[in-house]
Amino acid sequence: SGLVTKKSSAANSRQSRHSFHNDSSSTTEPIIRKGTHARVKAVDRAIDAFLSLPLSSASKDTKDTKEQTVCRQVVVLGAGRDTTYLRYRFGKDAILLDDNDNVRWYEVDHPSIIQQKAQSWLPSCIPDGYDYSCDMNEDGGGNSHVVTIAAAQKGEKNDERSSISNYHLIGHDLRSSPASLFETLTHPKHGYDRSMPTLFVLECVMMYLPNEASSDLLRHLAESSLPCSKSSYDPFVAVVIYDPIPSNDRFGQLMIENLQRAGITSRKGQRSVDDDDATSQLSLEKTRTLSDQLTKLAQSGFDVAVGCDMMNAYDHGAISMDDRRRAARCEMLDELEEFNLLMKHYCLVVGVSSKGERSDGNGASENRSVGFRLCSVGEGSLMGF
Repeated sequence: SGLVTKKSSAANSRQSRHSFHNDSSSTTEPIIRKGTHARVKAVDRAIDAFLSLPLSSASKDTKDTKEQTVCRQVVVLGAGRDTTYLRYRFGKDAILLDDNDNVRWYEVDHPSIIQQKAQSWLPSCIPDGYDYSCDMNEDGGGNSHVVTIAAAQKGEKNDERSSISNYHLIGHDLRSSPASLFETLTHPKHGYDRSMPTLFVLECVMMYLPNEASSDLLRHLAESSLPCSKSSYDPFVAVVIYDPIPSNDRFGQLMIENLQRAGITSRKGQRSVDDDDATSQLSLEKTRTLSDQLTKLAQSGFDVAVGCDMMNAYDHGAISMDDRRRAARCEMLDELEEFNLLMKHYCLVVGVSSKGERSDGNGASENRSVGFRLCSVGEGSLMGF
């Protein structure tokens, strides 16, 4: 039926918002659509892998069978018009059953973007038969919201129902202090739990941040998990990063020049936007290779990090053969060399930081967090690395 995409528009609000169709009138080049499909599928695989993990290294169960309480968190940073939550709620292979499912989902972006999303974009995306309500958190300066999407019931209004939503929109400028972000996340109305397994998703986000701001953000993420004696969960934080790796070749230089023309960077590699970090190089300009990406995660405090360029992800398992065949049927490419070159200049990286300690049976403590399985390589790799 088409290729999956992360973006949607306000038009055609009741139609499918997550697919490309093989439409000759589209202004987006086939090579870009096919690349976007690969990007979505790769990040979806990371989310699926995270949601499939058992809750602790001593358990094989992926769900809390005793009670349906929240036991995982997903935080999408720089979410924009991302519709992943809606796809996981209402898509063909939906695994989030309702607002009270055991996954708490956060989307973070600049306050102005979050305001538009809460008031305009999301309401236009809700499928028929569901009611949408958005409760603003006044304590957060009006920049954060709790969203409820519930099945419509005759004779009842949303505010008459006793449901607690696990879908949150957080307004925060990622160039600002990460400490303020966690203050908002941990507000009682949003309920972020530092002792809970958490996945942070960053799709083409790090590239736009000043390098020091991006490093500061990663350091805070790596240190954000806290062990809890009352919890049976392994406390860990995982990140999945999809970002360009311009390298030092001509193709990579063209990527930088395109950002210059768009006003994102100046000719000297400085930000051209009007903010306090105008003299700071972007992360994209300082993190040019896959090795740079992995080193940055390690230096930021992540215990383990693995990754590959997107061409390797496409060829060697991170993108399933079924998805590749589906993409090939939808988008016939003549420019295979250009597609290969483009994919080699993007990467998929996964990092894990854990504060859990468990005994090795001889009195010594050893960190065997279940989260490290996200970074496994070879046969049985959850990510296909």
